[in-house]
Amino acid sequence: MVTNRPKTGLSRKIVAYYLCFCLAAVCWVAAALLVTSHALLRNRTTNSCLSRLGKASAAIESHWLRSGEEGLDAVVISLSNECRAAYWTIVGVDGTHLAHTQPALQGKVAVEHAGTRANMGDAIGVRYESPSGAIVQEYRIALATKKGAIGDLRVGIEEPTFTATILAAAPYIPIALLAPLALVGVGAVLLSRFTRPVTAVESRLREIARQPLGESVEVAPLRATDAISLGWNRVVEQLQRAKRTSERGDIGDALAQAAQARTDTQYEQILQRLSDGIAVTDADGRIAFANRAISALLGQEGEQEALTGPALEARLLEVVECPEGSDLLSAAGQRRTTVCEMVQRGAECERVLRVARLPLGDAAHGHVWNLRDITQQKLAEQTRDRFIDTATHELRTPLSNIKAYAETLATADCIDVELQKEFCNIINSEVTRLARFIDDLLSISSMEVGALTVERAKVETERLFAEVLSKIEPLMQQKEITFEADLPPKMPELHLDKDKMLSVIVNILGNAAKYTPTGGRVTMKVRVEDERLKIAVQDTGVGISAEDLPRLWDKFFRSDDPRVQAETGTGLGLSLTREIVRMHGGEVTVESELNKGSTFTVSLPLT
Repeated sequence: MVTNRPKTGLSRKIVAYYLCFCLAAVCWVAAALLVTSHALLRNRTTNSCLSRLGKASAAIESHWLRSGEEGLDAVVISLSNECRAAYWTIVGVDGTHLAHTQPALQGKVAVEHAGTRANMGDAIGVRYESPSGAIVQEYRIALATKKGAIGDLRVGIEEPTFTATILAAAPYIPIALLAPLALVGVGAVLLSRFTRPVTAVESRLREIARQPLGESVEVAPLRATDAISLGWNRVVEQLQRAKRTSERGDIGDALAQAAQARTDTQYEQILQRLSDGIAVTDADGRIAFANRAISALLGQEGEQEALTGPALEARLLEVVECPEGSDLLSAAGQRRTTVCEMVQRGAECERVLRVARLPLGDAAHGHVWNLRDITQQKLAEQTRDRFIDTATHELRTPLSNIKAYAETLATADCIDVELQKEFCNIINSEVTRLARFIDDLLSISSMEVGALTVERAKVETERLFAEVLSKIEPLMQQKEITFEADLPPKMPELHLDKDKMLSVIVNILGNAAKYTPTGGRVTMKVRVEDERLKIAVQDTGVGISAEDLPRLWDKFFRSDDPRVQAETGTGLGLSLTREIVRMHGGEVTVESELNKGSTFTVSLPLT
């Protein structure tokens, strides 16, 4: 077992080593800068004074010729101001100071210093130690004119000490050191932050290492912030999963449980994808499970979780109307399978739901509910019933007339010839009516399976409308309806199926005549506009209500208006009309107002 002696963590060691090396580097750089500054400061002063020494000697010789010894002290002071040195002096040939930056030494004998000597061009240098302990370099250059020697010019330069260099650099040291130290500190903070996940993992490992061998180890996950913590958490998850598996003792049981969980998940996914609403309620009627479809059927789409908990019966009664006498929601029907159809009335539409309740066992464990939207099925049944009624009427009436007139012709002993012709015409008319009904049924069947076709050919439009008028004018005259046909003087040829387009126009005009009372008016206007042939049929008939307009093109649809029901019809004509016009690349529209009339417009492309 690892001892509990506190140790510095890995990340702290990294930061400490980083700081030590950075501080050592900063100190080394600072020392190097001081040495370099010291050397540069010394060389700069020496070079400056040496360069000034030659020029000063020439100036002093010129001054000596003009003024002699007078004014030399001013020249020395000027040199001291131009080049700072320990002293400037002019020594005469007798060895006395003719001029000195220290006036007290003027006129006294100059001291010849012993030390290391060196020649610097025309100048002679000597390096010695002053009584105060400072190291001084003295350089001298001879002074002479044509009249004779004057003496020599001497300059003493005191070498700067490290202390002086440090004092000179003191104002700049804080700026020079604080910036690197600040950068080192920022680097330490960033490094500490970057190594924080390593510190956390190390802390967990130390906790594990302190625990006795053989005992169960509890490993805690870390807050997921980076790849290291995520990796650690994955290792912890695997260890915990392995521990749970080992605690169960039987790997076979673990695999069986995993397989069962996967199977349950698959079953739940299947139930969620069913179009039928499925729900399971407990013995108290509260919802224990509900799929997405049932939430949509109950008007709570997207709120599947909100369904779990409340009673399903209460939810049902909020959105549907339960018929009287139904056992679906009664206590007596809880022990057997019950099925009921309920109407769901909404703001936009009305739906019919088939609700089934099946007990689980003896109903003490709850029920399974099935909700199915059978609205389309009910509409199909209504359409079927309407078709049967229409077909029965359309077949029975002509057949009854044919049978009656045929029996009369067969059984009568003596019938006038004109009466025989009339009976035969009636029989022919009824047969034509039956044939037209059968043709409409065949066309509707072909349209349903996509087998309805058009045989296009060039058609003279004038002849097409001439045939229309020949078929429709007798019907208008029979009902004493004023009929007007407004045709342009010249119309282009069209590429279309003449027979089917003829049936379209005749059907629209026939409906106008059928539902326009005696004495009314029907107008047909034909125009060529925007590369299209537009046929508008306007009547002053019973009109169509706003509720019936959306269903006008449905198969077998006929309005419940008594004036419409009084006329014979199959409800197939307009459905076929729209399909034929659509197959020609055109469109048919209607505008109508109840009790004022209707306007049907057919628009066909010219090409």
